[in-house]
Amino acid sequence: MKTLRAIVNGYNTAEKWTLIAMMAAMVIAIFAQVFTRYVLGQALYWSEEFGKFIFVWASWLGCSAGMTKKEHIQVLLLPNALHKKGKFKAEKYVYILINALWFVTSIIVAIYGFEIVGGQIETGVYGASTGIPMWLVYLGVPFSAVLVCLRLIGEIVMDIITIARGSYEEPENTVEVSNA
Repeated sequence: MKTLRAIVNGYNTAEKWTLIAMMAAMVIAIFAQVFTRYVLGQALYWSEEFGKFIFVWASWLGCSAGMTKKEHIQVLLLPNALHKKGKFKAEKYVYILINALWFVTSIIVAIYGFEIVGGQIETGVYGASTGIPMWLVYLGVPFSAVLVCLRLIGEIVMDIITIARGSYEEPENTVEVSNA
């Protein structure tokens, strides 16, 4: 279990730094575009397209990264109600159901995403100004969906282990809703 945790922590760190590098590259490219256009009077022909491509990858990779601290928007009405009533085991089952539904959705995104990537490879479409093959840009969607699936499998397994052990914890990012 320690080895698996070390691998996951290493991956989380690599993913975080990859996202930081992507965002930095995007900011630099867009800043260079603005600078050359408004200060030098000459626009860079490639920077806008490059920035868009990086943004697509960073957005989808961010879906996986957001799962590390449960930072995704979720409807937690039922799990919160179960938690307040002390029904911790039922709460874990609901989280398993939520993650299983999310897993199915991510599988569908991955399947159709890979189909689109295959179509892009067959047609041989390239970015007009960068010359980057469009399949590389589209690959961010199914790639990230697979990463999300792997993270969901981990969460489901951890919830099952928690139920089997009978040790229930308070969810990390439970949001309280007040009527005030």
